[in-house]
Amino acid sequence: MMQQAASSPVRVLLVEDDEDDFLLVRDALRAMGSGGVTIDWVSEADPALAALAEARHEVCLLDYQLGAHTGLELLEQARLQGVHTPIILLTGMAEGSEVDRQAQQAGAADFLAKSELTPVLLERSIRYAIQHARTLEVLRRSQANFRELIEQMPAGLTVLTGGRVVYVNPAMARLSGVSREALLGRTLEAFLAPLLGAGEWPKLREALPEEGTPLAPRDARLLRPSGEAIPVELARLPVVFDGQPGSLWVARDLTERRLLQSRLMLAERMASLGMVAGTVAHDITNPLSYVLANLHHLEADVLPRLPLAEAERSEVRTLLGDIRHGAQSFRDIIQQLRVFAHEGKEAPAPVEVHRVLESSIRMVQHTLRQRARLVRDYTQPLSVLADEGKLGQVFMHLLVNAAEALPEGDVEHQEIRLVTRPQGAQVAIEFHDTGASIPPDRRERVFEPFFPEAAGGVDTGLGLSVCRTIVTDLGGRLALESGPGRGRVFRLLLPVPERQAVLSPPPLPLGNVPRRGRILIVDDERMVGVAIRRALQREHEVEVMTDAREALERLVAGDPFDIILCDMMMPEMSGMELYEELSRVAPRVAGRMVFLTGGAFTPRAREFLGRVGNPCMEKPFLPEELRQLVQSLLVRESSAKPGA
Repeated sequence: MMQQAASSPVRVLLVEDDEDDFLLVRDALRAMGSGGVTIDWVSEADPALAALAEARHEVCLLDYQLGAHTGLELLEQARLQGVHTPIILLTGMAEGSEVDRQAQQAGAADFLAKSELTPVLLERSIRYAIQHARTLEVLRRSQANFRELIEQMPAGLTVLTGGRVVYVNPAMARLSGVSREALLGRTLEAFLAPLLGAGEWPKLREALPEEGTPLAPRDARLLRPSGEAIPVELARLPVVFDGQPGSLWVARDLTERRLLQSRLMLAERMASLGMVAGTVAHDITNPLSYVLANLHHLEADVLPRLPLAEAERSEVRTLLGDIRHGAQSFRDIIQQLRVFAHEGKEAPAPVEVHRVLESSIRMVQHTLRQRARLVRDYTQPLSVLADEGKLGQVFMHLLVNAAEALPEGDVEHQEIRLVTRPQGAQVAIEFHDTGASIPPDRRERVFEPFFPEAAGGVDTGLGLSVCRTIVTDLGGRLALESGPGRGRVFRLLLPVPERQAVLSPPPLPLGNVPRRGRILIVDDERMVGVAIRRALQREHEVEVMTDAREALERLVAGDPFDIILCDMMMPEMSGMELYEELSRVAPRVAGRMVFLTGGAFTPRAREFLGRVGNPCMEKPFLPEELRQLVQSLLVRESSAKPGA
């Protein structure tokens, strides 16, 4: 008996238009076992199709003759409608007839002659049909699951059998930019030659091992019909597909991996550049500081005392002015180097837009001069909330990008225009150039990694992609506008910092001369300390020390100083360590410290300066700037005393 009889009856759909034949088959079904079957009788074709579509039955017994229809016609219609219920065809014709062959071709599970029908034969036929149907259903689900997997795979898959493409998954169509229908039926050469190009396809064809042998993964570029090149990893594997030996070609998109690798390399290069720039800036600032301080002393104190004729005095003053101008140019270069020294994960802070723009222009001015006139269309001073180092990188790349979009040798007729203006709670910074325009369908794509810019032939590589990432991380937007005859405009929108109260030193009381203060200079570079003392000694009592530990001992012992000008970076004990020790034992003295830095380019130094809130002056500073700071601090201290 059937295994189902012990648990649940078999649901049978009997399609028979003759009542006598119905009774014959019914009796045979009932004789298979008590309670073994549940029978639904249908006598016409249309209700039979409807019942089959519901998929409620485990097997269908179908008469060959159904009035105007035949059982074969009904069987074919059921299969076309996706019915998978096993169907056993019943007929009054002799076994081995032409109908038997047609039934098998149409997909019948079995073919039985009514004249030979017995309960045993019918039970066995039903059992085999149900088991076979279940096996086919498992196979169909397995095939559907496998197909779903390969259809959803991100890698491009193409199968060739008999030398032609027989399957292409959606990822391959997306990678190649060619529809699946267009790829199907192509030969291997017709498939790969257009995608690899005339240069790469012959090389791959020569390297191909014999059919049935794997091809190790190799880097390649797929050329889309649009001209875009996609970096991929290409491999071939031998497979059996639909029972036929063939080959599976796998193309894996490497764009994201290349992007991550290139960004990592770029980050490493920028970090190295930042370290070198910071070190160079720091090493130059100390000698430049005492050059500027001594120049000021020479002009303000020494020159007036020299017994020189007026013409000679004027000549010396002119020479000193030229020297000062050259030294201040070095000072500007150091400020530009510090832009790179600030590379890292900095918290956004207010940044003056025009200052960073001018610094970026100076860094790439040689490239700009060869290509176009530079026009500045600045509005009033503007600040944005940004990381100064990263913002400088964006500005420099957009300047170079604008220059490279213009041919050399026609400077007078080509222009790069920089426009700044407020725009609500943001600042707009625009980079205009008169280069070739970019079609609308490519304007957004220039920000994709490695997308070649059609107009002007500029390969953007990672530059614009990285620029947009930086700007987005800063809470802004970077977009491109372009049109026929209008060149290109890269527009940045960056947030404006919230208004903050600016703590300015109180103005000096009119008619009062600042009191003479007692000032300690702590700097391991003796020449820097001596130069600062010369700049301040006419108005204040100044003492210089080159060892922070010795300075700590004197300050802890109670030696009174109104202001302590202290270098940040020193051997043995740094300015930060001196501050921490004083904060622990003499916090009021620690509050009088003013830090002098040649570029606080370490994360620890930047964090320290942001935390303590003490004044800080970056070397090289002008003596007049230092004198004003010292005087303002002394006035503030006097004003804070009771009764002042």
